[in-house]
Amino acid sequence: MFLKTYFKNKKAIILVALISFILLESLVIALIVYTQKDNTTSFLNITTPDTKSHIDLTNAQLTNISKIFYDITINKPEVIEIIYKASHTKDKQQLSLLRDELFHKLTPTYNYMKKYHVRQLHFQLPNAVSFLRFHKPSKYGDSLIGIRDTLEYVNEYKTPINAFEEGRIFNGFRNVYPIYKALEFIGTVEISFSFDAMQEILTNIDHTSYLFMIKENIVSTKVFNEEQSNYEKSEFNGFDYDKKTLKDTMQISLANMKKINNAIADDVKISLQNAQPFSIYFKNKTLYNNNSILINFIPISNLNNQIVAYIVHYEFGNFLDILLHNIEIEFWIATLLALILSAIFTMLIIHKKKKQTDIHDLSVHDALTKIYNRHGVNEILNQKLEEHKRGKKGLSVIFFDIDFFKRVNDTYGHDMGDYVLKNIAKVVNSEIRASDIFARWGGEEFILFLPDTNLYSSVEVAQKIRISIQKHAFSQIEQITCSFGVTELRKDDTKTSFLKRADVLLYKAKESGRNCVISDKQP
Repeated sequence: MFLKTYFKNKKAIILVALISFILLESLVIALIVYTQKDNTTSFLNITTPDTKSHIDLTNAQLTNISKIFYDITINKPEVIEIIYKASHTKDKQQLSLLRDELFHKLTPTYNYMKKYHVRQLHFQLPNAVSFLRFHKPSKYGDSLIGIRDTLEYVNEYKTPINAFEEGRIFNGFRNVYPIYKALEFIGTVEISFSFDAMQEILTNIDHTSYLFMIKENIVSTKVFNEEQSNYEKSEFNGFDYDKKTLKDTMQISLANMKKINNAIADDVKISLQNAQPFSIYFKNKTLYNNNSILINFIPISNLNNQIVAYIVHYEFGNFLDILLHNIEIEFWIATLLALILSAIFTMLIIHKKKKQTDIHDLSVHDALTKIYNRHGVNEILNQKLEEHKRGKKGLSVIFFDIDFFKRVNDTYGHDMGDYVLKNIAKVVNSEIRASDIFARWGGEEFILFLPDTNLYSSVEVAQKIRISIQKHAFSQIEQITCSFGVTELRKDDTKTSFLKRADVLLYKAKESGRNCVISDKQP
């Protein structure tokens, strides 16, 4: 469809150019202006999702880093014991001693984490009461109910979450994890990154420039008054900069980015209010020798899907300048040259479209196992849920993870852990249909959706996979087993309730001794 539309538009442009050359030379200038505008819009429509894909991939990378820190340094018996004691006392002196103990125990870890741009390591007791902010240890005891939706979510659902959110002191791309002792929920811990973590990864990839701005009303209503000095007004009405993310080490200088923003602020005002990704083309005689600059505005939403911030991406549009110049030459030289340039332009657009598709494929597939990742399977699941509503087609889910996988990593090393994950993916792929949807949910967790399959058949599939994994030879590891939760989509299910039920069943499988299949209606 893309190529069909493209070639149709290109034929119209060539036809008009030929008529212009034959009939009236004065029409050439007007046609060039129109063509340049049309191609600029098309190019910008490509760069916007391309930039968003880079940002989404970077955010996923930071989430993986937070999970590593959580597994290695936080989810330890000695840390859990301190939180457990704190959650079971109201004595202020005892809480102070426990806070000091935790602070001294994890301060070296926090200092190391800051090298990876971890902005906040923050522990909370149940009901989202701040226990210890490593970035501000003097601030504690305040309730974050009504301030931090991510904490309320984890307190309610007892499952990890990652989302952007403003806090009392700093904003952050937050990763919040529940803390348990045995089966008792005793609190939460947050590992969050500031935008400069994402900024460093992105600029290392493409060597361009990025700014981050957050809605002014979010800052004024959530941030402690004494901490609002961490922000400054941006050139865009209603948005503030986080001062600590303003860096002058990028392709375009900070001063010139602000000059650009002043110049375009009125033009983008309505687009910013619409809270959609968009891009603009900027050119100014006093900046960079009149070179064009492409500016992408990528909205950032919070846990409630409300747009609360924007990442602004700046890059030189030298390629677009050349492209527009070539279009102009097409009309002033000859029809033959115009056809050649059109073919080149087509190839460039196809290449750009392919690159965009490749980036999307990377964003929806797990790099290690080559199966879908969580983001990818969510896209497909939304489609399957819509099909279920329209056609009442059956859909079952198998949620499983590897038993004692941490022991594999600790005993044999992470290379062997990766080997196990890849082989389990191969085993499962050999047992399922082409229509089944298989994904790595995260860590050692996997999820399998079975379209047009009832609960009883799904349990049989799960048992077959369980046995195949148990029998599979994993190099020097004697045996690997998995635990499974199986459920079928119900009439009143949402995506959240559907997946939550599968997660609960998986948890029951673990409680039942592992290496088993548990469904909500045993056949």
